[in-house]
Amino acid sequence: MKHSVSRQFPGSFTLPAILQKDLDRLETLIRERGQSAYPLMNSMIVSLIQNGGKRIRPLVLMAVFRGMEGPEDAAPEAYKAGASLELIHTATLIHDDLIDQSLVRRGAPTIFASHGIPSAVLAGDYLFVEAYALTSGLPERLIQKSVSDLRKMAEGQLLEESTPPETLNFHTYLEIIQSKTAVMFRSACISGAMLAGATEEDQYCLGEAGLMLGVAFQFIDDILDVTGDEEITGKPVGTDFLSGKKTLPYLLYEEQVGVLPRVRTPDTFKSIYNGLRSEAVISRARKMAREKTIRAKEGFGVLVNPQIRSFILDMCDRMLNRIL
Repeated sequence: MKHSVSRQFPGSFTLPAILQKDLDRLETLIRERGQSAYPLMNSMIVSLIQNGGKRIRPLVLMAVFRGMEGPEDAAPEAYKAGASLELIHTATLIHDDLIDQSLVRRGAPTIFASHGIPSAVLAGDYLFVEAYALTSGLPERLIQKSVSDLRKMAEGQLLEESTPPETLNFHTYLEIIQSKTAVMFRSACISGAMLAGATEEDQYCLGEAGLMLGVAFQFIDDILDVTGDEEITGKPVGTDFLSGKKTLPYLLYEEQVGVLPRVRTPDTFKSIYNGLRSEAVISRARKMAREKTIRAKEGFGVLVNPQIRSFILDMCDRMLNRIL
């Protein structure tokens, strides 16, 4: 059964017809693999898969594949690689909710909240297994790259958990978000380019574009934690602060305004709210997100298909516009 996907992408734009077809096929594959014959496991993961996010990572993979005019007979492999990325991403969200003890995701109770710690661990593990089962038959170099990226993600998560917020500096923060978030965008771009038959030079260039896109994506998400609308972002402002994290706006607050409160409560968040939204903090954060977005767009300039190239450059701009 095919599923027609209409998702709210950053900035709300229309997909080129070929990418809409690709995303529909990806959605079918993701839903087929994101289920279990065991009823309890199935009940935990199916709703999260079906009510999942924007599918931005597999979309980027397919955009690079089509942008480099990959051969049609390689498209099924690209679908497998994209679906695998999405299942890995979903698995990490389950585990992140467990680590952060988050009770709600996308307006619904998390698996951790509904089923407890052991079930959340096992549900995430199950999706990791399905993700890697999908890579069977893909080029060995692509599989090795995927394994390397997953290793990097785990290391980034551990670095975040082992670094006390009061000692976190910008260098370590950047290392964390590159490992946890941006590496998946880089993987998407390299996989799409590799399956399209792109040169090593273009694979590298597009991988770096993906890395910059991923960093910009996280910068923007961190800014929206301070400036966003809960009805749009799905989470109240100050969520990062209350969960003990120190992200871009909070690092800039310390640099430009003063020391963050050691006790993190809704009241202490209110005490720093105006400072967080001040020009000294938010303008600098926006500038940093814009710089990373520009670098991503420069890398995507190597895409040879003009329609797809225009689409992905527009996507970068619309993503940035969420904070401008």
